[in-house]
Amino acid sequence: MRLIKYAAVALILCITAAIAAFMIWQKSCSDFLKDTRVSGMYIIEQGSSYPQIYAILFGDQATPKGFHSYLTRIKKIDRSLHYGYYEANDISLAELLDNVLAGKETLAKVTFPEGYNMYDVAKAIAAAEIADYDAMMAVFRDRALVAELTGNSYESLEGFLAPGTYFFQKKHSPVGIARKMVSDFYASLPADFEAKVARQGLSFYDAVTLASIVQKETYSAQEAPVVASVYLNRIKTKMLLQADPTIIYGIYESFDGPIQIRYKDLRDASNRFNTYVHKGLTPTPIASPSAIALAAVAAPATTDYYYFVATDNGMHQFSRSYEEHARYVRQYQMR
Repeated sequence: MRLIKYAAVALILCITAAIAAFMIWQKSCSDFLKDTRVSGMYIIEQGSSYPQIYAILFGDQATPKGFHSYLTRIKKIDRSLHYGYYEANDISLAELLDNVLAGKETLAKVTFPEGYNMYDVAKAIAAAEIADYDAMMAVFRDRALVAELTGNSYESLEGFLAPGTYFFQKKHSPVGIARKMVSDFYASLPADFEAKVARQGLSFYDAVTLASIVQKETYSAQEAPVVASVYLNRIKTKMLLQADPTIIYGIYESFDGPIQIRYKDLRDASNRFNTYVHKGLTPTPIASPSAIALAAVAAPATTDYYYFVATDNGMHQFSRSYEEHARYVRQYQMR
Protein backbone atom coordinates (compact mmCIF):
# COMPACT_ATOMS: atom_id res chain seq x y z
CA MET A 1 0.00 0.00 0.00
CA ARG A 2 2.86 2.34 0.85
CA LEU A 3 4.36 1.79 -2.64
CA ILE A 4 1.03 2.63 -4.23
CA LYS A 5 0.84 5.84 -2.19
CA TYR A 6 4.38 6.83 -3.25
CA ALA A 7 3.53 6.04 -6.88
CA ALA A 8 0.34 8.14 -6.69
CA VAL A 9 2.21 11.04 -5.14
CA ALA A 10 4.95 10.77 -7.76
CA LEU A 11 2.34 10.75 -10.54
CA ILE A 12 0.63 13.81 -9.07
CA LEU A 13 3.96 15.59 -8.81
CA CYS A 14 4.81 14.69 -12.42
CA ILE A 15 1.44 15.91 -13.66
CA THR A 16 1.79 19.10 -11.63
CA ALA A 17 5.29 19.67 -12.98
CA ALA A 18 4.09 19.02 -16.54
CA ILE A 19 1.20 21.46 -16.10
CA ALA A 20 3.55 24.05 -14.62
CA ALA A 21 6.02 23.58 -17.46
CA PHE A 22 3.19 23.85 -19.96
CA MET A 23 1.92 27.05 -18.34
CA ILE A 24 5.43 28.53 -18.26
CA TRP A 25 5.99 27.62 -21.93
CA GLN A 26 2.64 29.05 -22.97
CA LYS A 27 3.27 32.26 -21.01
CA SER A 28 6.75 32.66 -22.51
CA CYS A 29 5.30 32.41 -26.04
CA SER A 30 2.42 34.75 -25.19
CA ASP A 31 4.77 37.27 -23.56
CA PHE A 32 7.05 37.08 -26.58
CA LEU A 33 4.16 38.11 -28.84
CA LYS A 34 3.08 40.91 -26.48
CA ASP A 35 6.54 42.28 -25.73
CA THR A 36 8.10 42.18 -29.20
CA ARG A 37 7.55 45.45 -31.09
CA VAL A 38 7.74 45.47 -34.87
CA SER A 39 7.61 47.95 -37.72
CA GLY A 40 7.50 47.23 -41.43
CA MET A 41 5.41 45.98 -44.30
CA TYR A 42 4.12 42.41 -44.30
CA ILE A 43 2.92 41.22 -47.69
CA ILE A 44 1.07 37.89 -47.66
CA GLU A 45 0.10 36.96 -51.19
CA GLN A 46 -2.91 34.78 -51.91
CA GLY A 47 -1.92 31.11 -52.03
CA SER A 48 0.97 31.48 -49.59
CA SER A 49 1.62 28.36 -47.51
CA TYR A 50 1.79 28.39 -43.71
CA PRO A 51 5.61 28.01 -43.67
CA GLN A 52 5.90 30.96 -46.05
CA ILE A 53 3.62 33.09 -43.88
CA TYR A 54 5.53 32.06 -40.75
CA ALA A 55 8.77 33.20 -42.39
CA ILE A 56 7.19 36.55 -43.33
CA LEU A 57 5.85 37.24 -39.83
CA PHE A 58 8.52 35.69 -37.61
CA GLY A 59 11.48 34.83 -39.81
CA ASP A 60 13.74 37.58 -38.42
CA GLN A 61 12.79 37.04 -34.76
CA ALA A 62 14.55 34.97 -32.07
CA THR A 63 11.43 33.01 -31.14
CA PRO A 64 11.01 30.97 -27.92
CA LYS A 65 11.58 27.23 -27.97
CA GLY A 66 8.53 25.39 -29.30
CA PHE A 67 7.00 28.58 -30.71
CA HIS A 68 5.91 26.77 -33.89
CA SER A 69 3.85 24.35 -31.79
CA TYR A 70 2.37 27.20 -29.76
CA LEU A 71 1.13 28.91 -32.92
CA THR A 72 -0.36 25.79 -34.48
CA ARG A 73 -1.67 23.93 -31.41
CA ILE A 74 -2.70 26.80 -29.14
CA LYS A 75 -3.40 29.70 -31.51
CA LYS A 76 -4.24 27.44 -34.47
CA ILE A 77 -3.05 30.15 -36.83
CA ASP A 78 -2.28 27.72 -39.62
CA ARG A 79 -6.05 27.34 -40.06
CA SER A 80 -7.03 31.00 -39.67
CA LEU A 81 -4.52 33.17 -41.52
CA HIS A 82 -5.70 35.63 -44.16
CA TYR A 83 -3.65 36.85 -47.09
CA GLY A 84 -3.37 40.59 -47.49
CA TYR A 85 -1.14 43.60 -46.99
CA TYR A 86 -0.33 44.70 -43.47
CA GLU A 87 1.73 47.56 -42.11
CA ALA A 88 3.16 47.66 -38.60
CA ASN A 89 4.22 50.94 -37.03
CA ASP A 90 5.81 50.03 -33.68
CA ILE A 91 3.06 47.62 -32.69
CA SER A 92 3.34 44.29 -30.86
CA LEU A 93 3.64 41.02 -32.71
CA ALA A 94 0.41 40.03 -30.96
CA GLU A 95 -1.44 42.95 -32.58
CA LEU A 96 0.07 42.20 -35.97
CA LEU A 97 -0.93 38.54 -35.63
CA ASP A 98 -4.47 39.54 -34.60
CA ASN A 99 -4.72 41.70 -37.73
CA VAL A 100 -3.59 38.82 -39.94
CA LEU A 101 -5.97 36.38 -38.25
CA ALA A 102 -8.86 38.82 -38.74
CA GLY A 103 -7.85 39.76 -42.29
CA LYS A 104 -7.69 43.38 -41.14
CA GLU A 105 -5.57 44.78 -43.94
CA THR A 106 -3.93 48.15 -43.46
CA LEU A 107 -2.54 48.49 -46.98
CA ALA A 108 -3.94 48.36 -50.50
CA LYS A 109 -1.96 47.00 -53.44
CA VAL A 110 -2.03 48.94 -56.69
CA THR A 111 -0.03 48.40 -59.88
CA PHE A 112 0.78 51.09 -62.45
CA PRO A 113 2.03 49.48 -65.68
CA GLU A 114 4.67 51.15 -67.80
CA GLY A 115 3.03 53.63 -70.13
CA TYR A 116 0.27 54.70 -67.73
CA ASN A 117 -0.36 58.43 -67.78
CA MET A 118 -1.37 60.47 -64.75
CA TYR A 119 -5.08 60.02 -65.55
CA ASP A 120 -4.63 56.24 -65.53
CA VAL A 121 -2.69 56.44 -62.27
CA ALA A 122 -5.39 58.54 -60.58
CA LYS A 123 -8.11 56.14 -61.77
CA ALA A 124 -6.22 53.11 -60.42
CA ILE A 125 -5.69 54.82 -57.06
CA ALA A 126 -9.39 55.69 -56.84
CA ALA A 127 -10.41 52.14 -57.82
CA ALA A 128 -8.24 50.75 -54.99
CA GLU A 129 -9.96 53.17 -52.57
CA ILE A 130 -6.65 54.74 -51.65
CA ALA A 131 -7.47 58.34 -52.56
CA ASP A 132 -10.00 60.33 -54.56
CA TYR A 133 -9.45 60.75 -58.32
CA ASP A 134 -9.97 64.53 -58.34
CA ALA A 135 -7.73 64.95 -55.30
CA MET A 136 -4.96 63.00 -57.03
CA MET A 137 -5.27 65.02 -60.24
CA ALA A 138 -5.13 68.25 -58.24
CA VAL A 139 -1.89 67.08 -56.59
CA PHE A 140 -0.37 65.98 -59.91
CA ARG A 141 -1.03 69.51 -61.24
CA ASP A 142 -0.04 71.42 -58.12
CA ARG A 143 2.71 73.71 -59.45
CA ALA A 144 4.19 74.34 -56.01
CA LEU A 145 4.46 70.61 -55.30
CA VAL A 146 5.80 69.93 -58.79
CA ALA A 147 8.52 72.50 -58.23
CA GLU A 148 9.33 71.03 -54.80
CA LEU A 149 9.60 67.45 -56.07
CA THR A 150 11.35 68.09 -59.40
CA GLY A 151 13.16 71.36 -58.80
CA ASN A 152 11.39 72.91 -61.79
CA SER A 153 8.07 74.64 -62.47
CA TYR A 154 6.76 72.00 -64.86
CA GLU A 155 3.10 71.92 -65.80
CA SER A 156 2.45 68.67 -63.95
CA LEU A 157 4.08 65.53 -62.59
CA GLU A 158 3.35 63.68 -65.82
CA GLY A 159 6.33 61.53 -66.72
CA PHE A 160 7.67 61.53 -63.15
CA LEU A 161 5.27 58.94 -61.70
CA ALA A 162 7.33 55.76 -61.66
CA PRO A 163 5.50 52.64 -62.87
CA GLY A 164 5.47 49.61 -60.61
CA THR A 165 3.55 47.92 -57.80
CA TYR A 166 2.91 49.97 -54.67
CA PHE A 167 1.37 49.35 -51.26
CA PHE A 168 -0.42 52.35 -49.80
CA GLN A 169 -2.60 52.77 -46.74
CA LYS A 170 -6.31 53.08 -47.43
CA LYS A 171 -7.30 56.76 -47.50
CA HIS A 172 -3.66 57.67 -47.99
CA SER A 173 -2.51 61.25 -48.46
CA PRO A 174 -2.47 62.17 -52.18
CA VAL A 175 0.66 64.25 -51.57
CA GLY A 176 2.34 61.26 -49.91
CA ILE A 177 1.50 59.08 -52.91
CA ALA A 178 2.98 61.64 -55.31
CA ARG A 179 6.14 61.97 -53.22
CA LYS A 180 6.70 58.21 -53.21
CA MET A 181 6.15 57.80 -56.96
CA VAL A 182 8.39 60.72 -57.91
CA SER A 183 11.09 59.49 -55.52
CA ASP A 184 10.96 56.08 -57.18
CA PHE A 185 11.22 57.71 -60.62
CA TYR A 186 14.48 59.45 -59.76
CA ALA A 187 15.81 56.28 -58.15
CA SER A 188 15.12 54.34 -61.37
CA LEU A 189 16.93 56.72 -63.74
CA PRO A 190 19.78 55.19 -65.73
CA ALA A 191 23.25 56.12 -64.49
CA ASP A 192 24.46 59.52 -65.74
CA PHE A 193 21.13 60.03 -67.50
CA GLU A 194 21.31 63.82 -67.69
CA ALA A 195 24.85 63.81 -69.10
CA LYS A 196 24.01 61.13 -71.66
CA VAL A 197 20.89 62.85 -72.98
CA ALA A 198 22.77 66.14 -73.17
CA ARG A 199 25.01 64.45 -75.74
CA GLN A 200 21.85 63.82 -77.77
CA GLY A 201 21.08 67.54 -77.64
CA LEU A 202 18.27 67.10 -75.12
CA SER A 203 17.51 68.75 -71.82
CA PHE A 204 16.53 66.51 -68.93
CA TYR A 205 12.81 67.33 -69.35
CA ASP A 206 12.91 66.89 -73.12
CA ALA A 207 14.55 63.49 -72.62
CA VAL A 208 11.82 62.38 -70.21
CA THR A 209 9.22 63.64 -72.68
CA LEU A 210 10.80 61.75 -75.57
CA ALA A 211 11.12 58.62 -73.43
CA SER A 212 7.38 58.79 -72.70
CA ILE A 213 6.64 58.89 -76.45
CA VAL A 214 9.01 55.98 -77.09
CA GLN A 215 7.26 54.10 -74.27
CA LYS A 216 3.87 54.49 -75.92
CA GLU A 217 5.21 53.32 -79.28
CA THR A 218 6.93 50.12 -78.12
CA TYR A 219 7.35 47.91 -75.08
CA SER A 220 10.21 46.02 -76.70
CA ALA A 221 13.67 46.47 -75.18
CA GLN A 222 15.11 45.55 -78.58
CA GLU A 223 13.10 48.15 -80.50
CA ALA A 224 13.13 51.04 -78.04
CA PRO A 225 16.62 52.38 -78.98
CA VAL A 226 15.65 52.23 -82.68
CA VAL A 227 12.37 54.06 -82.10
CA ALA A 228 14.28 56.67 -80.10
CA SER A 229 16.70 57.09 -83.03
CA VAL A 230 13.81 57.74 -85.43
CA TYR A 231 12.46 60.58 -83.31
CA LEU A 232 15.91 62.03 -82.69
CA ASN A 233 16.59 61.98 -86.44
CA ARG A 234 13.32 63.82 -87.00
CA ILE A 235 14.09 66.38 -84.31
CA LYS A 236 17.54 67.07 -85.77
CA THR A 237 16.11 67.64 -89.27
CA LYS A 238 13.16 69.66 -87.88
CA MET A 239 10.59 67.20 -89.20
CA LEU A 240 7.23 66.77 -87.50
CA LEU A 241 7.33 63.86 -85.07
CA GLN A 242 3.89 62.60 -86.22
CA ALA A 243 3.48 60.31 -83.23
CA ASP A 244 -0.07 59.00 -82.86
CA PRO A 245 0.12 58.58 -79.04
CA THR A 246 0.67 62.31 -78.65
CA ILE A 247 -2.68 63.05 -80.32
CA ILE A 248 -4.39 60.54 -78.06
CA TYR A 249 -2.89 62.14 -74.95
CA GLY A 250 -4.15 65.56 -75.98
CA ILE A 251 -7.76 64.33 -76.11
CA TYR A 252 -7.47 61.65 -73.42
CA GLU A 253 -9.24 63.46 -70.61
CA SER A 254 -12.33 64.13 -72.74
CA PHE A 255 -12.89 60.45 -73.58
CA ASP A 256 -14.46 57.73 -71.46
CA GLY A 257 -13.33 54.48 -73.04
CA PRO A 258 -11.11 53.46 -75.97
CA ILE A 259 -9.88 56.30 -78.18
CA GLN A 260 -9.59 56.00 -81.94
CA ILE A 261 -7.81 58.70 -83.89
CA ARG A 262 -10.05 60.32 -86.51
CA TYR A 263 -8.91 62.23 -89.57
CA LYS A 264 -10.01 65.52 -88.00
CA ASP A 265 -7.82 64.74 -84.97
CA LEU A 266 -4.75 64.68 -87.23
CA ARG A 267 -5.57 68.23 -88.38
CA ASP A 268 -6.59 69.64 -85.00
CA ALA A 269 -4.20 72.50 -84.19
CA SER A 270 -6.04 73.21 -80.93
CA ASN A 271 -4.58 70.00 -79.55
CA ARG A 272 -1.28 71.17 -78.03
CA PHE A 273 0.00 67.59 -78.14
CA ASN A 274 -0.71 67.04 -81.84
CA THR A 275 2.72 66.35 -83.33
CA TYR A 276 1.17 66.09 -86.80
CA VAL A 277 0.63 69.87 -86.61
CA HIS A 278 3.06 71.22 -84.00
CA LYS A 279 6.80 70.76 -84.47
CA GLY A 280 9.10 69.44 -81.80
CA LEU A 281 8.31 67.57 -78.62
CA THR A 282 5.04 67.78 -76.74
CA PRO A 283 4.61 70.41 -73.97
CA THR A 284 4.87 67.70 -71.32
CA PRO A 285 5.56 63.97 -71.21
CA ILE A 286 2.56 61.85 -72.19
CA ALA A 287 3.07 58.84 -69.90
CA SER A 288 5.28 57.22 -67.29
CA PRO A 289 8.34 55.89 -69.14
CA SER A 290 9.98 52.64 -68.14
CA ALA A 291 13.67 52.26 -67.39
CA ILE A 292 13.96 50.68 -70.84
CA ALA A 293 12.49 53.75 -72.58
CA LEU A 294 14.66 56.12 -70.55
CA ALA A 295 17.77 54.08 -71.36
CA ALA A 296 16.81 54.07 -75.06
CA VAL A 297 16.79 57.87 -75.15
CA ALA A 298 20.06 58.05 -73.22
CA ALA A 299 21.71 55.55 -75.59
CA PRO A 300 19.74 55.44 -78.86
CA ALA A 301 20.65 53.24 -81.80
CA THR A 302 22.62 54.86 -84.61
CA THR A 303 20.35 54.70 -87.66
CA ASP A 304 19.22 56.71 -90.66
CA TYR A 305 15.57 55.74 -90.14
CA TYR A 306 12.85 58.38 -90.24
CA TYR A 307 9.71 56.24 -90.33
CA PHE A 308 8.21 53.10 -88.81
CA VAL A 309 4.92 51.23 -88.99
CA ALA A 310 3.46 48.47 -86.81
CA THR A 311 3.64 44.98 -88.31
CA ASP A 312 1.51 41.88 -87.87
CA ASN A 313 3.51 40.58 -84.89
CA GLY A 314 3.31 43.74 -82.79
CA MET A 315 6.79 44.90 -83.74
CA HIS A 316 7.70 47.64 -86.24
CA GLN A 317 9.12 47.95 -89.73
CA PHE A 318 11.57 50.85 -90.04
CA SER A 319 12.24 52.88 -93.19
CA ARG A 320 14.73 55.44 -94.43
CA SER A 321 12.47 57.17 -96.98
CA TYR A 322 8.81 58.06 -97.22
CA GLU A 323 8.44 55.97 -100.40
CA GLU A 324 9.75 52.90 -98.59
CA HIS A 325 7.54 53.67 -95.60
CA ALA A 326 4.46 54.02 -97.83
CA ARG A 327 5.02 50.53 -99.22
CA TYR A 328 5.15 49.07 -95.71
CA VAL A 329 2.04 50.99 -94.70
CA ARG A 330 0.18 49.43 -97.63
CA GLN A 331 1.59 46.03 -96.70
CA TYR A 332 0.76 46.09 -92.99
CA GLN A 333 -1.97 48.66 -92.45
CA MET A 334 -4.14 49.07 -95.54
CA ARG A 335 -4.87 45.58 -96.78
